[in-house]
Amino acid sequence: MVAITDVLDSVAREARIGTPASWLTDEDEDYELIAKNFLREVAEELLARLDLPQPISQQTVITGDGTEDYDLPTNFLRLQRDATAVYETTTTRRAGVPISDDGVWTHIKQVGTAGGARFYRIRGYDGAFEIDFYDTPGSNVSITVHYVSKNWMVSSGGTYGSEFTDPDDILLIPRRPVELGILWRYRRDKGLFYDDIKSEFEAYVTRLINDSRQIKSISFANDPTPDAKVMRVPVPDYIPDT
Repeated sequence: MVAITDVLDSVAREARIGTPASWLTDEDEDYELIAKNFLREVAEELLARLDLPQPISQQTVITGDGTEDYDLPTNFLRLQRDATAVYETTTTRRAGVPISDDGVWTHIKQVGTAGGARFYRIRGYDGAFEIDFYDTPGSNVSITVHYVSKNWMVSSGGTYGSEFTDPDDILLIPRRPVELGILWRYRRDKGLFYDDIKSEFEAYVTRLINDSRQIKSISFANDPTPDAKVMRVPVPDYIPDT
């Protein structure tokens, strides 16, 4: 990990603007753009695109109590992009089925389903997200939720956050894409050529996505036997009335 001030100093040198005495108090327009605007924009973009490991990505365990909705942690940003981001930690070990449409959610609740799937949806807003389940989990059911938090820095005292407020704050995101992301935004703001820097940024992000999700991963989804028997085809979760 690296201090955020070291990252900003590197950006300033590459931008040929020198470094300020303090990134937090200097009122020069360029320094304020870099430290207060572009840093936050790049961090938020990377969190939106990458499922980075802990401590950025985290998990929470929900214990059923017979109700439909449950609070998610206040640092929740989004679910990890994984088919098993939400799954039961009971003996069934079944993955949750995401529902993103309110109409589908209402329909499922009114009509019901066949099969053993447990459906869920995310709703709410920053700092107050909730997760709903159907059917409602009882007291003997626990459900694990893997998510990406909105925290991209940590203070010297170990407090995680999403705002740069102290010279000793540490960056949790990989350094180089942050530098490139700030730099191409700065060059664009100044009317300078920035396509090469942005292309390098995108290439770096693509490599990180491949390393974390596509390359070096194992999938159990493909059946190695092309002549699989009919009995291996699962029963659908919902069978409409005839």
